[in-house]
Amino acid sequence: MSLVATIAQTSAPLFLLIAAGWLAARAGYLGGASLDGLAAFVLRVCLPALIFSAVSEFPLHDLLDARYLGAYALGSLGMFGLVLGLARRMRRVEGADAAVLALGVSCSNSAFMGFPILHQLLGPIASLALALTVVVENTLMLPLCLSLAQPRGDAARPPARRWRLLLDTLRALGRNQVLAAIALALLMQGLHLHPPRPVHDAIGLLAHASAPAALFFLGGSLAGTPLRRSLAPASALSLAKLFGHPLLVWLAMLLLRPGPSGLAGAGVMMAAMPMLSSYPVIGRLRDMHGLCSATVLLATSAAFLSLIAWVATLQQAGWLHLMH
Repeated sequence: MSLVATIAQTSAPLFLLIAAGWLAARAGYLGGASLDGLAAFVLRVCLPALIFSAVSEFPLHDLLDARYLGAYALGSLGMFGLVLGLARRMRRVEGADAAVLALGVSCSNSAFMGFPILHQLLGPIASLALALTVVVENTLMLPLCLSLAQPRGDAARPPARRWRLLLDTLRALGRNQVLAAIALALLMQGLHLHPPRPVHDAIGLLAHASAPAALFFLGGSLAGTPLRRSLAPASALSLAKLFGHPLLVWLAMLLLRPGPSGLAGAGVMMAAMPMLSSYPVIGRLRDMHGLCSATVLLATSAAFLSLIAWVATLQQAGWLHLMH
């Protein structure tokens, strides 16, 4: 079997789960409230359990890999700055609007799509890549965008209003369950503590539920998204996210060379994922939710082929070792 066929066969069930979620939402089998509940279950329960379980399995020095954090941050900031500058200079896009566009090409759907796919392809190293990527996205990229993309009508208000937005963002980070799970797992690692076996097994069950639930939700959230009016800009943003972002992260990984074998390649694959699923919500700050929704739909649809291309490229370069 060829490499492309192997990758397609491995990833096809994951995209079928996305399609199943889309069909369920389109058919009215799951309504908005059901999807909201599913998203909350994944984000507030399953994903923290997954992160805690993943962090607990790796040595402390792997979890504090400054080279991975630096490389992923460098590549993401590079893509953010590139699109921000191009949008402002070439397209004369307002600064706050440009920040929303830049976030879309520099912050991945690491939880709902990145981890399920990489765990299937790469195994346990996907958990470590997820934990480290989440730190960069939640402590750097999202606060940066939200501090720049103040809601319409706030631009003329005093600077104190903008500082209030930044402080609210920082408070939200303090209540972030994923970051709390990372902190708790690191603390227990440092103190050489382990949860009792029944608790460990219960956390493991929740962790295993995260991937299928996340993919099903992702498909459902894409149902009913308009595409025609925003096809041209959505296509440009999708190409930049699916190819530009991972390319810059790859270059940064080549420069800094993070620790465990396969981690750098997993980081490039995290960057190759479509934009985060909450992108349309952030777009509402600037009345751009239509464009953001169309971009998520287009990028997620195209990701099946782009991910195959990235896996084949990275495997040929010796950066990925697929599970068999």
